[in-house]
Amino acid sequence: MILLGTDTPIGLAVVRDLGRHGYRTIGIGRSREALAGYSRFCHHHAVRRDDEAGLIEQIKDLATKYGAGYLLAIGENDLLLLNRHREALETELRVLTPSGDRLAQVLDKAACQAHAEAAGIATPQTHRFRSLEDVRSAAPGLSYPLVLKWPDPHQVIDALKAAGLALIKTDYAQNPEDLVARLAPYDAIGAFPLVQAYCPGHGLGQMFLAQDGEVLLEFQHERLHEWPPEGGFSTLCRSVPLSEHGEAREKARALLRRLNWSGVAMVEYRYDPATEGYVFMEINGRFWGSLPLAIAAGLPFAAALVAHCGGGTRSLTLPRSYAALTACYWIPETKRLLRLWLERRKIQDPFYRPDPWRSLISYLSFPLRLSSRWYVFQLSDPKPFFADLAAVLVKLVKRR
Repeated sequence: MILLGTDTPIGLAVVRDLGRHGYRTIGIGRSREALAGYSRFCHHHAVRRDDEAGLIEQIKDLATKYGAGYLLAIGENDLLLLNRHREALETELRVLTPSGDRLAQVLDKAACQAHAEAAGIATPQTHRFRSLEDVRSAAPGLSYPLVLKWPDPHQVIDALKAAGLALIKTDYAQNPEDLVARLAPYDAIGAFPLVQAYCPGHGLGQMFLAQDGEVLLEFQHERLHEWPPEGGFSTLCRSVPLSEHGEAREKARALLRRLNWSGVAMVEYRYDPATEGYVFMEINGRFWGSLPLAIAAGLPFAAALVAHCGGGTRSLTLPRSYAALTACYWIPETKRLLRLWLERRKIQDPFYRPDPWRSLISYLSFPLRLSSRWYVFQLSDPKPFFADLAAVLVKLVKRR
């Protein structure tokens, strides 16, 4: 087994899951300090080559040397890279990543939103602009605040770099003048982010393993805290039983059938408890950030992907229920707490209401709860945690 992307807790969770189910993993990361490389379940770790052609040769060489039969990847950029070389790679091993056409359907937020609407899922009101003049004309008639996000960041990142512009994942406009000001810089590249209605609530993620659109394994969680605080990846999340959010999950299943999806995926909603309404945000057609929670709860998504979608002979019994747990990504959760107490002005969402005291109590009491788990730290595999902590301390020393 070769895993491309050992640098994050996602890659670490995959390595641990595979190792505990008897798979030998060869990891490839961006540095010797890649997180999963320290795991006792990582049989061998290599630093990835810088150039694309060299990386493909490296993967093929490792497959030959260690007799690897499968290839997995974590990040979207790597999924795209592997698809560019899928034919050459599949002469050596089985590539267990979404094919190019399926991946394209979920990476393009506008196309994915259209599929969600066809599956009966509510989506945020969305505006698409082709020129700055269109923006100026429409801005006074829109309802604010608005959220700005790129339909497919991978398609514009090179143009943004060439124009000296940063790729901003999410931005907010509070009035017509603010909207025009925030979109004006993108006139230089002739492309503009999607402009969507603001949706209150918090993140609800429904995770699946599917084969040709049929769900084999499912899990769901709610995001309790995120980094940055107003929206990003989860730093504190809890599992939610399948007895809840049933209607939304059935629609998510319908969406995966429509996409004829094979592999892992997370369908993400914005859920508002006040109205019990669900609004579709996106599909992550890859392993997601809170994967450590799902695996800790008893759902072997990585091992099941190999066993059921890899075409091999090894079988794996798939559980239909899971434990009620809460998981914390400690270092970003610490950064979140510090921002709530010391840097509130950096929070961009105009409707976000900081809860510093509640967050502090949660932070201090979390280690005392029997249902608590950690993204990185495990007594049975402690080295990645101490390596991660050491890397943070080195960065802090260098800043001084």
